[in-house]
Amino acid sequence: MKNIELAKQYEDYIIGLRRHFHEHPELTGKEFQTLLKVSHELESMGIPYVEIPEGGILATLTGRREEGKAVLLRADLDALAIQEPEENLSQKRVCMSQTSGVMHACGHDGHIAMLLGAAKILQEQKDSFEGTVYLCFERGEEGGGNVRYILEYLERAQIRIDSVYAAHLYAEVDSGKIAINAGAMMACNMAFHVTIRGKGGHGSRPDLSNSPIDAFVDIYNRLNTLRMTKINPFTPLTFSIGEVTAGNSQNVIPEELKFKGTMRTFDREGAGMIFHEEFKKLIDSVCENHGCTAEYTRYTQPGLPVINDEECVALARDAIGKELGIDCLTTAEPWMASESFARFLNKWPGVFAFIGIKNPQKGVGAAHHNPLFDIDEDVLYKGTAAAAAYALAFLQK
Repeated sequence: MKNIELAKQYEDYIIGLRRHFHEHPELTGKEFQTLLKVSHELESMGIPYVEIPEGGILATLTGRREEGKAVLLRADLDALAIQEPEENLSQKRVCMSQTSGVMHACGHDGHIAMLLGAAKILQEQKDSFEGTVYLCFERGEEGGGNVRYILEYLERAQIRIDSVYAAHLYAEVDSGKIAINAGAMMACNMAFHVTIRGKGGHGSRPDLSNSPIDAFVDIYNRLNTLRMTKINPFTPLTFSIGEVTAGNSQNVIPEELKFKGTMRTFDREGAGMIFHEEFKKLIDSVCENHGCTAEYTRYTQPGLPVINDEECVALARDAIGKELGIDCLTTAEPWMASESFARFLNKWPGVFAFIGIKNPQKGVGAAHHNPLFDIDEDVLYKGTAAAAAYALAFLQK
């Protein structure tokens, strides 16, 4: 039986899992009940696993012979601190978070369900392949950095990996389509948290103060100039400041201002590192001109972009096309968001795919990390079959 047929057979199981995880979301670092549910499902399938402290769960599914290649499939577990409304873009949701102020607003609930569905399919076919499939359930993908605990464990345990695969439900791709690019899929991320300190005073005498607000406005206005004069115009790069805090009275010039933001690019070594260096120079220079100082409580180097291996992409498109039909395959505009799976792809060749969920008839299509975000559950079995197809195709290559 083909993977797609098995996935369709288990569709109710997969959707049921997604609804369970959606109704019981847990924030980064608090995925305890999620881990218990995942471990229970693995135990019911007879698949051995280990819990990596702070990292998540790594399960091992061995074929008829352990000798052979090894492929790792990954899903992420954590939810976001967002209050979920009863409706998506146009209608009532099929299920709701039961935890106030927390929701799966990025699709991780579906990712877990698809990987457990793939585990069920692969376990059923374990006598048909040689080698090992590792099933990785990662904690803290939403900025927690917990992937490092998984990578450290793999190295410490001397676990050999030959290829990696993961998928992300994506609201910019039509439902039922699977986008796989050869090359860039998602950007790298640089985060900055900066405190500007000046000299406070009464609002009636700004001449006696060094306002950190004035310094920040100057910095903000010069950001576009930095983008135009320092970064190659043919290189995609975005930046945004998402938080600014200063003062608590209308007639008092505050002593400090704090701002936070991020930069995104696919060109880490070029545009990314140039921005990293030039932005700090800009901040320091402007602060000095305004009689202020800057303190960097967080100023990271750019991380890693999600870059697919071209040979693995060819293998994935062939295997998934045979299972789901060539018409389901597409490519997508690279997403400027970042993803911890870049750390896996930096170590091993592999594929990161987008599973399309955009379906206006169901009110699905809102941006990720948005209260109106929702998914089209009808695509979950396809994502499940795609993961299983890639694993088997790689092991049998």
